[in-house]
Amino acid sequence: MEQRKPVQQQYFTRDREGVFRTSEGFDTVAKSEGLDNTFIKNTLHPYCVYKAPKELLGRAEEDSSLYPESMVVFHADNGDMVIGRSVYIGTDFTGQRSASFTHQFIVPHERKDEFLHDPQRLFRIRSFESAYDIRNGKTLPELDGISYGTAPADTAEQDRLLTKLGIDQMRFQQLIYAVMSSVTSKKKVYIALDADITETAELAKKLLETVYRCLPYAIRRQLGFMTFNSEPEGKQHLHVIFVEKGSIRLPDRNIEKEYIFDFPGSRFVNTEIPGQEHSYLSFIWNNRNESEQLDQLFGFCEEALQGLDKATALNVQTYVQLQALYAIEQGNEGIYESNRAEMMSNIVAYVNAETVRQKRRLNELFIRLLGKDARDSDSLPTADYIKYLLHYYGFADEGVKTLLTRCFVVFISRVANKTEDGIENAAPIFDQLLGQSSMFDLVMKELYNQQSGTAESYIAYRMAKAGTVKALLEEIRFWIQQSESMVQQRFFANEVLKKVKRLLQTDSLRKRIEAASTLYSYFEELPERQEKRQYEDFCGQLKLEIKLQLLDGLKIADLEYEDMMQLSFMLETVDQELNSHLDKSQKLFLQLLATIYRVLTLTKKEDSELSKAFDIFGPLDLERVQQSLKKLLSTRIASEHFSKIVYAFYQPGSGNGSGYVAEFDYYGLLQYIAEATRGTETIYDFLVWSANDQRFLNLKQEIDANYKAAVSKFFDIHAPRAFRDKEIRLKLLATPNESFVALYNAIKLRQSGKLVRFAVKNRRRLTRLGLVIVPLVVLLIIFRNPIGIGLAAIGPAPVILIDEIPAISKEATITVMISAKDEDPSVSLYVNGQLAGNGKVSKTMELLDGDNAFEFKAVNRGGKESEVVKKRVAFSSPTPIVTVEALPESTRNNSVTVKITALDRNDPSPTLYINGQAVGQSSASKTINLTPGENLIEIKAGNKQGKMSEPIVKKIKLESTAAR
Repeated sequence: MEQRKPVQQQYFTRDREGVFRTSEGFDTVAKSEGLDNTFIKNTLHPYCVYKAPKELLGRAEEDSSLYPESMVVFHADNGDMVIGRSVYIGTDFTGQRSASFTHQFIVPHERKDEFLHDPQRLFRIRSFESAYDIRNGKTLPELDGISYGTAPADTAEQDRLLTKLGIDQMRFQQLIYAVMSSVTSKKKVYIALDADITETAELAKKLLETVYRCLPYAIRRQLGFMTFNSEPEGKQHLHVIFVEKGSIRLPDRNIEKEYIFDFPGSRFVNTEIPGQEHSYLSFIWNNRNESEQLDQLFGFCEEALQGLDKATALNVQTYVQLQALYAIEQGNEGIYESNRAEMMSNIVAYVNAETVRQKRRLNELFIRLLGKDARDSDSLPTADYIKYLLHYYGFADEGVKTLLTRCFVVFISRVANKTEDGIENAAPIFDQLLGQSSMFDLVMKELYNQQSGTAESYIAYRMAKAGTVKALLEEIRFWIQQSESMVQQRFFANEVLKKVKRLLQTDSLRKRIEAASTLYSYFEELPERQEKRQYEDFCGQLKLEIKLQLLDGLKIADLEYEDMMQLSFMLETVDQELNSHLDKSQKLFLQLLATIYRVLTLTKKEDSELSKAFDIFGPLDLERVQQSLKKLLSTRIASEHFSKIVYAFYQPGSGNGSGYVAEFDYYGLLQYIAEATRGTETIYDFLVWSANDQRFLNLKQEIDANYKAAVSKFFDIHAPRAFRDKEIRLKLLATPNESFVALYNAIKLRQSGKLVRFAVKNRRRLTRLGLVIVPLVVLLIIFRNPIGIGLAAIGPAPVILIDEIPAISKEATITVMISAKDEDPSVSLYVNGQLAGNGKVSKTMELLDGDNAFEFKAVNRGGKESEVVKKRVAFSSPTPIVTVEALPESTRNNSVTVKITALDRNDPSPTLYINGQAVGQSSASKTINLTPGENLIEIKAGNKQGKMSEPIVKKIKLESTAAR
């Protein structure tokens, strides 16, 4: 068994010498060997000071027994507890001066709970010494314990004490609150008792013992106190200080924020109690003389506070909460019934995963209250109540978790069955269960086993709130993730099916198809994505229902291209199960849709099987399909769709193109494409494309006769001038099929004008005539320039035109537009003798400060000049604008920083000067050293035109250091 650490002690007084002094004075005169010297000097000595009462000193009282002793208890930084007593000594060893004697016990921190739990060990110590003869040596024994009186507390005597001191219930509660708060608030509690100075310390000690018994153990572990001091004086580690009557003088800035109990002056400052603390303080008052009751409460608190931080253990509100839980534990369930959620919150606040096994009483209280609520059929849990139960579930053992699961089922059923809104009121409870892993599924399973109707109502409630496809899919994902057991129930599948039907009942065809496509894709992928083959039947039923619902009400004429593409899930492959649920007309309708879809998704140039699909339709059905294709492709006519468009003009049973009846309505096809792509060259791209498609060729790979006639007719009626367009002509004549090219050449000649046709017929005559005309044209070109110059020299002088120029300018530059008459590019334009350009030019010219003269003229190719035009522009450059940041008129600093900026409309970077020295451009900052007395600082700025701003002079006085 580990040996207990001993209690150390020391004596402190004035004597001839001490432990640390070799001359007379106050010092430790004896100490235990286990005491560290540094600890004595730094920690113990500051608390060995005795300040005698001014009342007794004032009357020169010589009787030392009348001077109150001062008991000091505090907790050192190392955790040890120091218990000391200082007494007044009328004469010291010299017989001429007064002194004091202090005896201190130092209790190791491992043992101080012995004293904290039993206040008699503190307040009834009998072994304090009041004097010591240094001839007995400087070493004191280490003690196993400190002797104290064990007389039981006299209840009547304690009440008489409070009455004598003028302390009623309110003042006692204020005192308890102030003492508890002082441990953390850094505010001191100063108490002056209305009693004779000779008995004030003894009364203070008795009052403190009563108060101490009413304090929780955690507060006692921090609390330091002094039973007498001559005046209010703050000292580290001391929270409660009893002072001499009359020493509290208000107002006093040093103590006005502290807790003050001045009984003689009836002044009580900062002693008000917050309202929520009264329940705890009332309990303390009612049991102030019942040590056993108080110890039971504080024991309960000690267990509850295990593992929690120091700040919580010292908070007054903590004990308000714990006292309420203690009262409930002791049988006062009315407190719990008035606010179940708050009490559960209080329990949860003091229990966590690390401490739940150590806090048996709180755990048992939780289980007891939970069971009470489960049995109370009138108890309807709130959302907050459930939240705290779930928090407890997070660290509870398996037995408590099972109990909680069953209680959740009871609470949900009770709320759902007993309230007007039923399951809607129970929904928040379900929502909170989601915060705990697997908790939701456990409760749903248990609920479904006990009350399937309530579970199904909740599923239906959630499904009803899913108003969009996205919301429905999120809801299904929710159930798969949170409670897969419910997904496998038949009721769940039926609810999803009902919701799917509602979502597909929309007036917008596009939205119906989009919804059906999204839902189908989700259910198609769900079994594989979740790796759950058991979902296949569930998903298969839903996919079939989606198709049946969508087919009901569809009309081919209403469908757009995007709609058809989104129907891929239904039209891509034949669904035999779907067919088994359709009647004859529905099957035909599905076949029509599938044929249209096959054409729209065709990727090969030719598809013989696709032609067979058209052959089975009667005239009316064929027309429905082809009219739909024409509509759907009318805005998508491009090379990738050319092959598809042809099927819209297919004529089943009309032969293979070699007879008189064409297999396709070629002319109608060309007419359709031309009208649908009016204003583009798409029809000509189609003609080029058709030269490589077998449907437009005969067996010799030449243009089909029927198609040839249709093309010729098309150009005659719809494009009679097409071949006059070079791009179209080159595109068609580049067709890689000679039979097509021959046709286009014939059409081109037919569309040519009379002159072209004349040239073709008279080709030889025109060639001979060209041999004569060409040389004449060449001679004219060679002599064109000399002739032009000569004409210019003998012709009229050029005319120069100048836009209006301002006589006065505020800007440093002006821009002038200069031009020759008719903007003749052969005429050169000059400004001040410098070439500016030809024909027409914009010229920017810089201005100098003052009057500026400009001369403008024009010169043609023959050297002939226009009249000179003279213009004058006056320009007065403005000075920069200077801004100086505020400067002090006087300062005690040896320098100031001057910050300045300058703006100039004609110079982006004006130069800044301080005291004639350039310091920067646009903005600058400079530190100026000051001399004692008045300092002048001159600030100005200059621009590139040489204009200088008016100087700004700042006066700053440097005050001498002596002025401070």
